[in-house]
Amino acid sequence: MSRTVIRVICLGLCACLFAFAFNVFLLPHHLLSGGVAGLAALIHHFISINTGIILFTINIPVFIIGLIYLGRRFVLFTIYTVTVLSVAMKYIPIIPISDDIFLSSVIGGALYGLAVGIIIRLGSSTGGTDIISLTVSKRTNMQVGFLNICMNILIVFSSGFVFGWDITLYTIIAIYVAGRAVDMVYTNQNKLTLTIVTDQAERLSEELLKLHPRGITISEAEGAYTHRPRKILTTVITKYELNETKHKIKEVDSNAFVNITQTLEVMGKFRRD
Repeated sequence: MSRTVIRVICLGLCACLFAFAFNVFLLPHHLLSGGVAGLAALIHHFISINTGIILFTINIPVFIIGLIYLGRRFVLFTIYTVTVLSVAMKYIPIIPISDDIFLSSVIGGALYGLAVGIIIRLGSSTGGTDIISLTVSKRTNMQVGFLNICMNILIVFSSGFVFGWDITLYTIIAIYVAGRAVDMVYTNQNKLTLTIVTDQAERLSEELLKLHPRGITISEAEGAYTHRPRKILTTVITKYELNETKHKIKEVDSNAFVNITQTLEVMGKFRRD
């Protein structure tokens, strides 16, 4: 089974998880998830149109923004994800599992954030503020979950006038939990420095450059024990790219020595995507 097929299946499952969290934990208690989904729920309160249909309609202009700044492949996956999400939200019944609004806000926010984080890691989004957050994060290195929380303030306060301020406070809890869950899963902002000692420096550097658009520095070295001349590759990647990078290193040079360290900050040119 190809990676694209697996990605499509996972995106569909995560979209269904998002819809489940929204329709079972959040919407029955008038809790908003924030973003376009929260805005759709707010509109649904006034007009009798299904939330999924409203969600898809609002996302159309946002897709255009994503196409410009995030690429055609990303937007195609996003359209698929939003379509599955809209259908799932239409057919999953709005029936609460728990009557406890606090428990529903925490569990619903966690499930919603988990789904969004995985969807973003898979190269897609749920549209709306996710696309805007990814665009800003790509240029400023700010965390996606944090940006989502900031942009949701307007929707949260709007819900206060419609559903009451007690509901708004629980909505803030749900949005905060969701934002933290997104940042736990989507770790693209976390940087790692790889120091690779290898006998296959030229071939390995070529393969790594094909894998990710990251700069690589090649240094001459000598083993203290064997006194053999070797080369060291130094590069900075995101934590999200680590598994693929390790797999590629083992594939090219299974005897390479690799030291992986957490990077606090990167100055200079570093591609965010």
